[in-house]
Amino acid sequence: MAPVQLYVYDLSRGMAKSMSLALTGKQIDGIWHTSVVVFGRETFFGQGILHSVPGKTHHGAPVQILDMGETQLDEETFNEYIESMAEEYTAEKYHLMEFNCNHFTADVVGFLTGGTIPEWISGLPAEFLATPFGQQLRPMIDQMFRGRSSTEHRVNPSAGLSTSALPTPPATRSGTPSAAASSLLASVAQAASGPPGSSSSPSLKPLTTPLALVTSLSNFNSILSSTTAVIVNFTNTPTCPPCRMIKPIYEALANDLASMYASKGIRFLEVELGMGEGRDIAGRHGVSATPTFQFFRDGKKVEELRGASKRELESKVETFLDECFPRHKHRRVYMPALEHLPIDPIRSSNIPNYAALLGKLEGFAGGADGIRVLKERAVPLLEGKVSGEAERKAVYAEWTQATTSLLGSLKAEETFPVVDLWRVALLQPALVALLTVALSPTSPGPEPISPILSLGAATLQSKGADTPKPFLLTVLRTLTNLLASLPLANLILGSPSTNQSDLISILVDSLLHSDAAVRTAAGGLAINIANWRHRSAKATGAPAEETGEQDWEVEVLSALVEAIGNEADEDVSHRLLVALAQVCYLAPGYEGNLEPLLEVLGAKEVIRGKMAGWKKKDVRKLADEVLGKLI
Repeated sequence: MAPVQLYVYDLSRGMAKSMSLALTGKQIDGIWHTSVVVFGRETFFGQGILHSVPGKTHHGAPVQILDMGETQLDEETFNEYIESMAEEYTAEKYHLMEFNCNHFTADVVGFLTGGTIPEWISGLPAEFLATPFGQQLRPMIDQMFRGRSSTEHRVNPSAGLSTSALPTPPATRSGTPSAAASSLLASVAQAASGPPGSSSSPSLKPLTTPLALVTSLSNFNSILSSTTAVIVNFTNTPTCPPCRMIKPIYEALANDLASMYASKGIRFLEVELGMGEGRDIAGRHGVSATPTFQFFRDGKKVEELRGASKRELESKVETFLDECFPRHKHRRVYMPALEHLPIDPIRSSNIPNYAALLGKLEGFAGGADGIRVLKERAVPLLEGKVSGEAERKAVYAEWTQATTSLLGSLKAEETFPVVDLWRVALLQPALVALLTVALSPTSPGPEPISPILSLGAATLQSKGADTPKPFLLTVLRTLTNLLASLPLANLILGSPSTNQSDLISILVDSLLHSDAAVRTAAGGLAINIANWRHRSAKATGAPAEETGEQDWEVEVLSALVEAIGNEADEDVSHRLLVALAQVCYLAPGYEGNLEPLLEVLGAKEVIRGKMAGWKKKDVRKLADEVLGKLI
């Protein structure tokens, strides 16, 4: 018996964990690469199947070493297995998402021990790689997957394998992706500016076919048990002409559909009968001829197709996917007004007279040292008179400290000049990048947003309608700019936190405020909150209904219905109606939570009752569609 180990590497060197929530709205702890260590060598898939002295590959040191048990097989049998796989696991067939090192190690571990690799080690998340930061990292990750050093040797099917063939390696380099690390703030700044255009996006090589070869019975069973929908091509390519004919058609279907349905849980597999445990897998599932396509839903076979008919294969795949993944209720109805609602965020972009603004602050705080920092450091930064990343960081740190001090020493109604400077800062991508890094839960740093949110929520709670209007308007406009940045919106809205709770509290109280100007500002903030899901979907390429249900949606929706019922101003009503529509449209939990809530709140009756006073055509058109098709 020989011990089997799984070496785990994070190709992002911690950057995915630090920044994924801001840039995707989801926490991703690492970009995992794995390899198998057995019989004194490390074997992995990248530039073909490679083997090396354990721990001395170009990936550097593993972040974890997992014991996978022991194998009863001898080294010669293992070598024969690896050699048979070398013809399929080639550099040309490598696929960053669907046919990478982790699929290879899952097969190898299954063959050696009958076990499976941990579920948290999965293919690269497409939603992360689709972000500006993910695109910045992808060439590095792709290079590390495909890379090869002098210590690593490719498996040659015509030559035997032995540990004596492995040279003593030189000292391993740290592998720190300094180029990617140095571009972190630039990547976040690009994300803050909005989805990348073709002119600014990195040029990325197309990926090859997302088709996973499975040679291990245990890995095959693991995929069936953990994946909603699985389509399998049982094939015998070397000796079966129909198999060779239908294979590129199947690959094309996988290419077209895998990324579209990846987040829903689908895998396209191939089982070569002459490779590894292929015949055993086929026998267990009653395959008697090739090619045979089998369709599994929640681990159970629901359909089978024998033969190489292109038309039948395409038809069965389409029907199978429709049955496994019924479309969202709102996808089944034509709603042109809703589908064409703009999702560009609202911004409060006016630039104040800095001298007059700080003059007001001096009247409140006298000679406080924090005012000097704002005047001599923060304002020049906002005016573009500070250059260089290091100097920008230094000013940001001083400015943040001064802000915290002033917010803590002044009365709430006296702080609006301090808050207003950050409203302007949130219009500048370079400063948004610094705030994004500081607000990231895995790399917390001094930041001004939490104190502003806390002060706003506490003041509204204690003073209610008596909250000073200049202060409240400034806070609302600052928060509107905060959520206009998608990375910052992801951090605030993507997961529960004190900041999220304070934000929603400020919004709800302001939507129901007695002052029309406050309600108008709150309506703009509500729209940026409501269209966050749709902006995130546009940036990542994932359907909006797959971005995850959020607890705050219930509270916001309740406040919007009440606010619409109370509102007399048609323009404010229009903002509120847009926000309500965007919260509901394609929401993941719509039928389970939001639709019943709207019924309890009497949303239809509220909107129908207000429509009589609405004169503008676009407002009435949207209301008709909301009433007739959305709720």
